[in-house]
Amino acid sequence: RITPHITLGEFALNEEARRFDRPDQLQIAAELAAFLERVRVAFGGKPIIITSGYRPPAINRAVNGASSSEHLYQSGCGAVDFYIKGADIYAVQDWCDKHWPHSLGYGAPKGFCHLGIRAGRPRVRWDY
Repeated sequence: RITPHITLGEFALNEEARRFDRPDQLQIAAELAAFLERVRVAFGGKPIIITSGYRPPAINRAVNGASSSEHLYQSGCGAVDFYIKGADIYAVQDWCDKHWPHSLGYGAPKGFCHLGIRAGRPRVRWDY
């Protein structure tokens, strides 16, 4: 576990091919997971479901991910897509928009919220 309720395996979708292979990736995942714990508390302790975490290059290509996706966990970057079981995804996205200081993709229309960290840690927002 990297937090009381989140495991590294969840960032890999419990697939061996998606396991982290560098310590800096673990540090970014831990920072994202710590924020996910805050989101969880804000929504009554309901379970967080990670739908995409680390995507090695071959997997990123297979899912048609952007060539510079934060999900590649390269150069101090990282990302996680998630939803909270039983919570309104728009409310979760709005809460994250107010509290997450880094990148956030408005994925609620597709059923998820994207939290990311980019090099330089800018506050960036975009629609899917």
